[in-house]
Amino acid sequence: MMTFRVGLLAGLAAACAAGQSPVRVIFLEPVSGVDTRGPEIEAKNALYRPAADPGRYAAWLNNDSAARAFRLYRDACEIVHAGTGIPDYYVALVKGGNHAAAGFRVQKGDAVEEHPGQPYILLDAEEWRFETTLLHETGHMAMEMLAGGRQMEGKAMAAIPHSTAALTDRNTAFSEGYAIHLETMQAHLGRDTRNRQRYHRGLVLFGDGPFQAVEYFRHSADLTSYSQNVARYSEVRENNFAFESAFQGADYLRVQLEKARDFAAVRDANQLLEAEGYYASFFFLYVMRGTSVPEDAAIDARERQVLRAIHAAFQTNPRLEPGPWLPRVVIEYMKLFPEEKTSIVDALNDTSHGVFVDPAAASLWRDHYVAALRLDVGKMNAQGITASRKKWREQVLADPGVLLSRLGPEVACEVPSVKVRIAAFGEEMTVRFDVNTVQPGIMRLVPGISEAEVAAWQSARAQKPFSGDEDFAARAGLRKEILTAMKF
Repeated sequence: MMTFRVGLLAGLAAACAAGQSPVRVIFLEPVSGVDTRGPEIEAKNALYRPAADPGRYAAWLNNDSAARAFRLYRDACEIVHAGTGIPDYYVALVKGGNHAAAGFRVQKGDAVEEHPGQPYILLDAEEWRFETTLLHETGHMAMEMLAGGRQMEGKAMAAIPHSTAALTDRNTAFSEGYAIHLETMQAHLGRDTRNRQRYHRGLVLFGDGPFQAVEYFRHSADLTSYSQNVARYSEVRENNFAFESAFQGADYLRVQLEKARDFAAVRDANQLLEAEGYYASFFFLYVMRGTSVPEDAAIDARERQVLRAIHAAFQTNPRLEPGPWLPRVVIEYMKLFPEEKTSIVDALNDTSHGVFVDPAAASLWRDHYVAALRLDVGKMNAQGITASRKKWREQVLADPGVLLSRLGPEVACEVPSVKVRIAAFGEEMTVRFDVNTVQPGIMRLVPGISEAEVAAWQSARAQKPFSGDEDFAARAGLRKEILTAMKF
């Protein structure tokens, strides 16, 4: 390992005073070009060299977001390699860098050092990246450390790059949702002026002004960031992505990317496992639980417990195959921290509205919500729902495996004749989805499909998730010509 030391940064002084070891930040520069155009870095073991002027960038790490990131990464390293001291934290300064990766080489003179499986972050050499992107990507680095230096590979289950509001694949949703919850945490707790202006309405402009700040463009401006930074805070904080898209028409981008929700329609268990926004809400809300905002020390302690549960979940699936990650994390958490098992079971059941446990949970919620819309207190069934929630808790505590009982596999499908295009990303992409989770608006994109067939598809999978393409063809209720338009 390289031993170049940046020095103790002011942003870590509080952590040091609390007896927490800082990381050792090592800046690198690419020897040759690194392609950063995709959502993930494809090149393995890229070649770097030590940065010529590391002191130029060290000052950019003096912020609350970086300090939180370094504490998190240190904790992940300590879980995997207990007692090894201050960990190395590698930052590759790469144009267009907005990624985390694992495994690289470092050229020092005529020698080349190998760092296989070492997590690191690729960042554009801009100060604002170190205040925002660094924390999110550190979440990925921590996961890679807990997974033995490997990245979680996602399936091509969506026609667009992953997004907080969209349904994607289980591995991507888990990894991204965990990283997004850290952004939500910083947006919620950050005290600097820019953070307060962006997330807490500290800046309201009418009339002339920058596109990103003028009130007229508020909703469209957040969309044009693609990641929808403001929605990542407000909608994740409120657990809004636990619910179905409000848009039901045949429009892939509106169904997948708009933050508007149908709050009467809670997503089912299989959908929640592909929803990074829901994962982000679960982790954020569980860490922030309580009747007041926790102190940083309590937040850090809770984050360490979550990291330990994630590490244990990875041990049950060492190949990192797509799976029911959140139930697995909850089950491992219950084993590791039995004194808090009721707490985490209640968190999962409340944020999911019981859909992991009870086949009737979605209807129970819908009836309650519609009654609330009508102000029909007599039909809101609060007492009955309270009894059901208690039953859900007792079921999971008695047999945690019940959390896996309503889950089916991911069954990937594409419709070659239907394309979707995001102009900024260039070429058109074929519409893809998981037949066990696809939303009605995207079902309606299948050429020639009728409303009766959309309803039959939904009804069949609600009774039992499809086990594969043959089961889908047999039970989905689609005509042969409709099935012909779909490729598995």
